Amino acid sequence: MVTLQEREKKVHVCGDVLSYMDCLGKEKYDSGKEGTAGLYKATHHQLEQFWGKGTFHLKRVNSHLVQDFVTYLQSLSLSQNSVSNYTSIFRATYNAAVSEKLVTPKENPFQKVYLRPVQTYKRSVGMDVIKEITNLNLKSNKRLDFARDLFLFSFMACGMAFVDLAHLTRANIRGNVLVYYRVKTRTEIRVTITPGMRRLLDKYVDVGSDLLFPVLKSIDASYENYKVALRTYNRRLATIGNKLSTPVKLTSYVARHSWAMRAKVNLVPISVISQALGHTSEKTTQFYLSSLDQTVIDQVNLKIINYVEKWVSKKPCEN
Repeated sequence: MVTLQEREKKVHVCGDVLSYMDCLGKEKYDSGKEGTAGLYKATHHQLEQFWGKGTFHLKRVNSHLVQDFVTYLQSLSLSQNSVSNYTSIFRATYNAAVSEKLVTPKENPFQKVYLRPVQTYKRSVGMDVIKEITNLNLKSNKRLDFARDLFLFSFMACGMAFVDLAHLTRANIRGNVLVYYRVKTRTEIRVTITPGMRRLLDKYVDVGSDLLFPVLKSIDASYENYKVALRTYNRRLATIGNKLSTPVKLTSYVARHSWAMRAKVNLVPISVISQALGHTSEKTTQFYLSSLDQTVIDQVNLKIINYVEKWVSKKPCEN
């Protein structure tokens, strides 16, 4: 098995784009960023198909080649987001090579590339849709009922991301507060557990498991197992979305985006929204975060989830 050091040595000797991309992808994987590592692998495949046989030397990368690669991707009838993602990984790889002095560019070969991801569908839904979701009769289908409960819990927990929800354990409950670190940003999040959230937690309690919800088979489940769980969850949400009076595309993102949009409609300060969602991209936001009291977020959240909280709290708990 080729070690990372051996791969790096090979890269420094030949300056091959694909070998270097492999090296970066492995670093991402080893650091726990499996999703990004998968994108590096997929981009490697596209570049390999585009380039063909022979060494793809870093010195061969210029604006004309980059544009040819973009044109090649577009010829495959890929979505704009896919083209944008592959091109972004190619650019990140090249920029990393420049920073490590593996190549000295005469130009920025990506300067004229202006690809941006597009929102392919509306990711947030209004409270009318949330209300209809909560009122759906799913007693005959426990799998859909479970997906609905996860969706509602995500919404009630300040738009908790599915990856974070899936990995919640008993250790994350401290008194009446959920305390966890976002998988994506490692930002600490605190969410006060409401009566409605408590009912959902109690509904799925399993004395034989430390996980709060039976999304994964074990705490140390692999990334591949998580991806299977995510696909299953999204498939079930899609089915629920089609059951509504006016069908909508429901995905794991919708609960999170809907909470954020509801907060925006209620004129909640961006600093509060950012802290609740665990964002770290805005320096200005970070400046205010340390001064925010947890009660501010609690008050905001209760105002946003008011209807869902009442419905879940009164709903008979069925296992």
